[in-house]
Amino acid sequence: MKNVLIISFLTLCYTTDAKAQDLFFIGEKSYPCTELIVLQSNKEEGEDLNIVFAKKDNASYIAVTTKPTFKSEITDKLIIYLDDGVSITCNTIIDSEFVDDNAKAVYSLTKEHLDKMRKSNINTVRYTLNVLEVKKVNRSASNKGNSTKTNFPDLINEFFND
Repeated sequence: MKNVLIISFLTLCYTTDAKAQDLFFIGEKSYPCTELIVLQSNKEEGEDLNIVFAKKDNASYIAVTTKPTFKSEITDKLIIYLDDGVSITCNTIIDSEFVDDNAKAVYSLTKEHLDKMRKSNINTVRYTLNVLEVKKVNRSASNKGNSTKTNFPDLINEFFND
């Protein structure tokens, strides 16, 4: 009985300290990622932008999704504006698709990108939608939060330092 109590106690201690980890799926790939964070659209009646940070094989990524009104694909660069006025341009799009009425894309992040985001909070993310493969439109979404803004430096430090 004593062993059962010790094992139960150790299991409880371990599981309360374990961190939940989600997966982001795109195409035939999956990436371990943070929980989904919603940035509010800066366009009235616009689509919010969902983001997650992901990692795989010692590489770092930011994945974005949105539910556009028309069939669209996220293309071109992703620009991340920080509260301290620094902007980060992600030029390397790893994958992009439109599935289940969602436009999805994964961009690579460099060590320099992460270092900048560890120092200042994300304010706004700008992205491009290729609507119906005919017209490109620029959109942006901001870290407004309903009651509090997401603290990205803490999130990035915790996720990428594991």
